[in-house]
Amino acid sequence: MITSLKIKNYAIIKEVEIEFGAKLNIITGETGAGKSIMMGALGLILGERADVKSLMNQNEKCIIECSFDIKKDKLKPFFKQNELDYEDLCIIRREITNSGKSRAFINDTPVTLNLLKDLGAKLVDIVSQHETLELNEAEFQLEIIDAIAENVELLEDYKNTYNQYKNCLKQLEELNRKEAKAKQDEDYYKFILNELTEAKIQDNEQEELENTLNLLSHAETIQQASYTAFCLLDGTENSLIDQLRVVKSNLTSAQKHNKGIEELVVRLEQSTIELKDIAAEFENISNLSQANPAELERVDNRLQLLFNLQKKHRLNNNIELIEFQRKLENDILEISSLSKEIEQKEIELKNHHENVLSKAKVLSDKRKNCIPEIEKNISKLLAQVAMPDAELKVKHTNLDNDKINQSGADIIEFYFAANKGSQMLAINKVASGGELSRLMLCIKSLISDKISLPSIVFDEIDTGISGEAALKVGNVMKEHAKKHQVLAITHLPQIAAKADSHFNVYKSLENNITRTNIRKLNDIERQNEIAVMLAGNKPSEQVLLTAKEMMGA
Repeated sequence: MITSLKIKNYAIIKEVEIEFGAKLNIITGETGAGKSIMMGALGLILGERADVKSLMNQNEKCIIECSFDIKKDKLKPFFKQNELDYEDLCIIRREITNSGKSRAFINDTPVTLNLLKDLGAKLVDIVSQHETLELNEAEFQLEIIDAIAENVELLEDYKNTYNQYKNCLKQLEELNRKEAKAKQDEDYYKFILNELTEAKIQDNEQEELENTLNLLSHAETIQQASYTAFCLLDGTENSLIDQLRVVKSNLTSAQKHNKGIEELVVRLEQSTIELKDIAAEFENISNLSQANPAELERVDNRLQLLFNLQKKHRLNNNIELIEFQRKLENDILEISSLSKEIEQKEIELKNHHENVLSKAKVLSDKRKNCIPEIEKNISKLLAQVAMPDAELKVKHTNLDNDKINQSGADIIEFYFAANKGSQMLAINKVASGGELSRLMLCIKSLISDKISLPSIVFDEIDTGISGEAALKVGNVMKEHAKKHQVLAITHLPQIAAKADSHFNVYKSLENNITRTNIRKLNDIERQNEIAVMLAGNKPSEQVLLTAKEMMGA
């Protein structure tokens, strides 16, 4: 529950601190006194977005701090999950600077607004005039049914299953799209692959062909040059090798007498052997280097085929052509495997859909089963707020299997009749503002008995009621406050008189500047405030006595 609220430099509030009681806390004040400012400050604590315009003094930052007693609220798992320090007294703080920067803290740990909203939703429920209008919306009506039926975990499990189903459906649609496009490309891929396969491209083929083309293109030049070299070395009379034989013969006698000549003759013999080998190589090259026009044409055509394929596919060499061919083979394999993948995904989708339908039915049955009890209990509560003949009927309709959504397979519609014998009509066609306010009070009372929400705030939901109805609404709030802390902003003395703690919001002038303040009233001040609410300023003794009687009732 909320134990205290501190507000500094917010709107026309300079600085206030409020300590709330555990039961029924009533806030009253003249129109325009600043009660809505209090709600705005509390909204910031619960994660609403900040506005730099809300700063009273632009030279100071706005600070709003709220303390919550959470020792009975079973929130330790939430704090552990979000790596927050847990304390029985939880302190939430918002700071807003004049630059528009906003910071949020939970027990002095900086947190995001989303995390603040998550925690705030577990601590406080604010019921305003705006929310009574939401009562007309089908989605809100379904949320009410789920809250009363205690479907929180069941609905969360269903939503997870439904999201899995939708994700699987999305994956299947993507596979079908991919397959449709792939089938358009498949024939082209096969044509290109067939062209490359028929070409029988080899890894080092291009380099070898280019070397062969060079040799064949210059065969005559090579043959003539190598044959001439052979002849000069060993292929004619008086060749170089013949002359070396003569040199060696002339040195035969001299080498016996000179060691140096003997060594040179040995080297000469070795050179002669090497030259004979070189001459033989030239002869072989000459014999092999014959013009071959047919082979030259074949090699040239083969190279031209490779060059054309490279140009066609914007590739640089034979290696890239081979890699491209392998890629095409893989792409075609993937296309053929898509059908099998789609088949498996369809089976998976069917299983997800059956699971969704199964869980939707469990959820639907639980919703349907709780409706009679809801109608019965709401009728009892309506009688307690001066609507004894009012009746709420909940119409339940099942959606077709192909139309289920994230909320399940149900359409919930609230029908209402305020008086006996009146036709049951949709709430937005029949209920007045005062009737909506009382109906919302009854619904919230019923919900709060089902969930462990520690605090509920009623922000002027007493609009459109007065007299006996207001008195009974006050009684319901009083009864409700026995189980949960209640904060209620009201203009009605009948409701204010039920307070366990009564606060008054008022304006004052400080240095010619209007400021909003709030104070807790003692019994005498409460009596006077209620009397003013009854009869205006300067109430008579009789009115003061009436106020005292109302407080004691």
